[in-house]
Amino acid sequence: MDFIGRQEFWNIGYPMLGAFVYIVIVIAGLSISYGIYKRFLLWRLGRRNADMGPWWPRIRRAASLVSVDLLGHRRFIRKDLYAGLMHFFLFWGAIILLVATTVSALEFNLKEYFSVVFPTSHYPHVTSFIWDIFGGVFVTIGVLMAFYRRFVMKPARLNTFAEDITILFLILALVLTGFLVEGLRIGATELNVNSELYNPDLAVWSPIGFLVAKGLLLIGLSAEALETIHSFCWWIHAALVAWAFVYGAKNFNKLTHMLVSPVNIFLRSDRPLGALRPMGDFETLETFGAKDIEDLSWKQLIDFDSCTNCGRCQDQCPAWASGKVLSPRKLIQDMRSYMDYRGAQYNVFGTRTKTAETGKSMITDFVSEEALWSCTTCRACMEVCPVYIEHIDSIVDMRRYLVLEQGSMPDTAMAALQNIEQRGHPWKGTQEGRMDWANGIEVETMSDNSEHEILLWVGCTPALNEQNQKTVRAMVSVLKVAGVKFKVLGDEEVCTGDPARRLGNEYLYQTLGQQNIETFNRYNVKKILTLCPHCFNTIKNEYPQLGGNFEVVHYTEFVNQLIKEKKIKPLRSLNETVSYHDSCYLGRHNKIYDDPREIAQSIPGVTLLEMDKCRDRGFCCGAGGGRMWMEEEGERVNRIRTDHFLETQADVVGVSCPFCMQMFNEGIEAKGVQDTKQVKDLIELVQESIEENKTKSL
Repeated sequence: MDFIGRQEFWNIGYPMLGAFVYIVIVIAGLSISYGIYKRFLLWRLGRRNADMGPWWPRIRRAASLVSVDLLGHRRFIRKDLYAGLMHFFLFWGAIILLVATTVSALEFNLKEYFSVVFPTSHYPHVTSFIWDIFGGVFVTIGVLMAFYRRFVMKPARLNTFAEDITILFLILALVLTGFLVEGLRIGATELNVNSELYNPDLAVWSPIGFLVAKGLLLIGLSAEALETIHSFCWWIHAALVAWAFVYGAKNFNKLTHMLVSPVNIFLRSDRPLGALRPMGDFETLETFGAKDIEDLSWKQLIDFDSCTNCGRCQDQCPAWASGKVLSPRKLIQDMRSYMDYRGAQYNVFGTRTKTAETGKSMITDFVSEEALWSCTTCRACMEVCPVYIEHIDSIVDMRRYLVLEQGSMPDTAMAALQNIEQRGHPWKGTQEGRMDWANGIEVETMSDNSEHEILLWVGCTPALNEQNQKTVRAMVSVLKVAGVKFKVLGDEEVCTGDPARRLGNEYLYQTLGQQNIETFNRYNVKKILTLCPHCFNTIKNEYPQLGGNFEVVHYTEFVNQLIKEKKIKPLRSLNETVSYHDSCYLGRHNKIYDDPREIAQSIPGVTLLEMDKCRDRGFCCGAGGGRMWMEEEGERVNRIRTDHFLETQADVVGVSCPFCMQMFNEGIEAKGVQDTKQVKDLIELVQESIEENKTKSL
């Protein structure tokens, strides 16, 4: 035997008939290339992507994400173990089988036509075992898990039944015919004593093919019969492979997302997680927001094609959980449908010539306004998406169009924006002044004395809402005990613009941001301490887009450091069981999970109990994205979250966000447990614990 390696291309009529294999491969390759090209024509209808950033950091970041999240399946497995393992088996099985086919072709053709022995040909035992077990068996396990999940487990989020079943049966047919072809070949050659390719020692290293061959021989098939059936089945298998490529290209479905998803991961925005995409200079903009696909970036259009309709985002969405119409999965799928619909109105070369009348509109006909206004921008959808789709950007872009061009928004949201314009804060009817919270305590403002170590940014809600004022007073008390030299802006402080930006009024946000940046620069502010995660996120992650670069820390980071440095010492035992709630804008948007918990654990007598949905899997309080100022119909998100707290049996729900405090207060009262349960900001617990220490030091 002068050929070393597996005989994958035995008995198919080389060189004449076998050459047809390559014609099939070329046709399949052209089909998938044409399918991607057609999508490319749609993607290029989008506007320039402003989030590319420098290439080398992007390459490093993408390599890390691809290795950990795509190849290692971290996001798949962490968010849904069963589905993650299923996808892991399918993904790696398919990759290994693709490699196996490529290597086998190289082995055969290099030897046949160039007398070159490909390196893997020397190790047929190893490659045979890898191809069989880590290729075919992995795929088979994945397919069977998928069938069990769809027909037995039946998760509600799966709703593409016909297409998915077609794909699963196609994959199963590919694997079964592959094993059958392998078994027929082994039976006719490696287990046939009359064959010049007789090699039973090699046959056992293809365990599945070996078992199939043994079964075929047991039923009495002759070597001639095995050869005849093998030739027929080999071409059936090749035809199925070609059809898979053509089907994927034609429908651009889950088979081709394997090509688009890595691209989408590579093109992921390099903005900080909590920062929205800026609109740019209003003086140069022709339109505001997004009403058509041309108003979205080409990266957003790739987002739509990357979506596999898996429903992970829907499972984590608080709006969907509370019975609202918003499903992040459906929204992205609807946007993809609109992209297909709108793209059909361009010529085949994808020119940017618009038709006079589009017929149907992106907003209302494909995506409802109600769905857009239901979003809390909590980032739960983006956190679990395995292909890094950026749902929030598309939602806010459409909100921007509704607000800035149509003047269409919920009445209560409009009232909040009017209050911000007229009063510098979103709260309607409040008669409080910016410094009323400081009555009875000594606090200096920048205008009194601008010398400072740190600027304490109070924020609208802690300053103006009575139930939140105790939080800022507690913060001041702790800073004084620690000897931190701080100042506040007092009446010069205005809203950061977070509510305005997330509600779609980018112009108002920019106006407020520039005003605050000018104030910071006037007082030579370098370091800013915030109480509100929304203020923290906006000043830290979004003001740099306006030219404002400052060191910004949330109080949980700052106070935890004070405790570690022993500048403050929680001594008094509180004897409380506390369940900490992760604010979305502190947690998922800024990855601050440990500092708040370390603060709670540093307080004597505090027992920390976790809710089932915590950290990156936390559940929104319902106030983000401007929802704090919108009426909520049906089941309220904050009451669902209150139930999560009550399930822990803790006495106190600990928060580090003024919005969360208000939402839990309402939830606790609505549940009628205000006599036994309460909500406290962590800084209040710290203050209570250091009061005794403070008194002794005085």
